[in-house]
Amino acid sequence: MLNDRENILRALREKPLKVYEIMKRANIAKEAVCQSLLLKMRDEGLVKFDIHSARWVISAARPTT
Repeated sequence: MLNDRENILRALREKPLKVYEIMKRANIAKEAVCQSLLLKMRDEGLVKFDIHSARWVISAARPTT
């Protein structure tokens, strides 16, 4: 699962993407798994969802731990 998170962040570095585009680039087979990871990452402050464009983007202010 850690690799999936890294792959999602790697895919989003270039530009904001929709869920299906993230699935293709991050090589995640199931939509539910991808959305679950994205929601967890959103809660952690790593990614944001733009409701107007329906795209996911890397958060500008990444949390420091």
